[in-house]
Amino acid sequence: MSQRKESESVVEYQGYENGPLLRRIRKERGFTIEKVCELAGISTSTLSQLEQGGRNLSMRNLYHLMRIYKVDANTLLGVPKMVAGDSIDEALKTLSLRKRDFLTSSFLYMIERAAEEGEGD
Repeated sequence: MSQRKESESVVEYQGYENGPLLRRIRKERGFTIEKVCELAGISTSTLSQLEQGGRNLSMRNLYHLMRIYKVDANTLLGVPKMVAGDSIDEALKTLSLRKRDFLTSSFLYMIERAAEEGEGD
């Protein structure tokens, strides 16, 4: 059994719901599939499958799409926006354990990448 690195962990999400959202966000920002793939270092097949909901989104690809589209993970995953005054902890409590765990690990992954890229200043 092969073991993935933590940075390559796969996010289990509702692909058939989120795939069209990924496509809409890409088109709203004026990107072609080819340009996003070039910037993210992924194949057009991978992005097409993500947008069709037929492929799970890895943490790596989530991070790259966030960077390219200049949006947060919640936007890409269709997680409702927080109400003013809500703390992150309170907002997380409203989600299922699976979504809470995913968002927590996503945030930690993004912090690590930002620190490596020197964006944490």
